[in-house]
Amino acid sequence: MSRPKSYDRQEAVERACQAFWAHGYTALGVRALEQMTGLNKFAIRTEFSGKEGLYLEALRLYAERAAQFAVEPLKAGGLDQVEEFFQGLVGGSSPMSSRFGCLMVNTGIENAELKSPALEEVSTVYWSMLYRAFEAALQTGREDGALKRDLDLAEAAQGLVTAVMGIHTMNRVSGRDDGGAALVGLIRDLLASWRT
Repeated sequence: MSRPKSYDRQEAVERACQAFWAHGYTALGVRALEQMTGLNKFAIRTEFSGKEGLYLEALRLYAERAAQFAVEPLKAGGLDQVEEFFQGLVGGSSPMSSRFGCLMVNTGIENAELKSPALEEVSTVYWSMLYRAFEAALQTGREDGALKRDLDLAEAAQGLVTAVMGIHTMNRVSGRDDGGAALVGLIRDLLASWRT
């Protein structure tokens, strides 16, 4: 008969998400993860198939929260929602604003060296989701007559995704949740230039 779990799985994944977000994947050893999550080494190995498996669960949780709080409203809106999305990346008005930057951006940077296909796949799904949300919001702006007709929506959406990465990187580098505020200002000006 197996022993009952001494931890709440969802709570452990949430703690792992915060730990990886703050410290990164490579820097966190299993012992530190045990202390920060309440999991023991055996649980990390058997419940999550090891450290990378726990990290993947944390990334999925992060992506779900981002979709719920930021991406879904963006996808359902227009240019005003694009501007609100960017403003939410700095200054703490959104769960996506953090002095640690973005867990997905941080993962991409670390994975440039790690070269984990599993981490690459989760990151790609996340950035594709954001790209599609920007494209949908821009299309809504065009249909509403708020967006210039000659704007290349695919190119604009990709540029906005890249700007999100830069803003989060500046937040992380500065150690402040508003480190990317100057870039947000530039994006607001850019959005204004796209309006009819």
